[in-house]
Amino acid sequence: MRKFQSAALIAGSLAVASCGPGVPVELPEDTIAAAQTCFAAKGLVLRDGKSEGDQVTYEEFVGAIKYPMIAASQVEPFDMNAIITILNGVEVIADDVATKDYEGAIATCDARFVAAELALPEGNDDAIISCTAMTGFLAGVVEGEGKAFGGDAAAVNALMTRLESEMEESPELLVTLATGNVEEMMNSALKDSFAQGDVDGYVAQCQSRFPADSES
Repeated sequence: MRKFQSAALIAGSLAVASCGPGVPVELPEDTIAAAQTCFAAKGLVLRDGKSEGDQVTYEEFVGAIKYPMIAASQVEPFDMNAIITILNGVEVIADDVATKDYEGAIATCDARFVAAELALPEGNDDAIISCTAMTGFLAGVVEGEGKAFGGDAAAVNALMTRLESEMEESPELLVTLATGNVEEMMNSALKDSFAQGDVDGYVAQCQSRFPADSES
């Protein structure tokens, strides 16, 4: 699966922190534009009190990426690269959002981008596909950010290796992948998981479902 290459863009988008006055932040009607504004607002909140030289942490990343993920799941037809569109130009938006009540915008953003219930597919094969898609997304995002994200990058890569083994040990799944459209399967899985808006929580459920000592 193609990895999502945007860690540097995300880091740059979250790098600016400021303290805005009480002017409210208004969300555009357009889904992409609204997600850009919410990403900027959340990034500013998470980085309050920090300087541009401070590295973006894993916690800041997973906290701010919520809105782009949910927004991407709402755009038809689904395209995971919609997140790149959302992140492009966020620094410019952040400059404007930073002059306003970006902290107060979070409640509005949460109401605009409501997360679906956090849950993996019930079927094991479906869960493997979904976890592979979401873990591949996260692995691509954190690639090159290993030091800044501590041990998280290594844990994500280890999970991907386990998922590949789980896939190889399921004859039914191998047949499904061999005879079906893998890209469509992965996109469908990503759309559902993106709608939940919690990449860290989702991958944590995958870690629990397919632990390191799994014998299956």
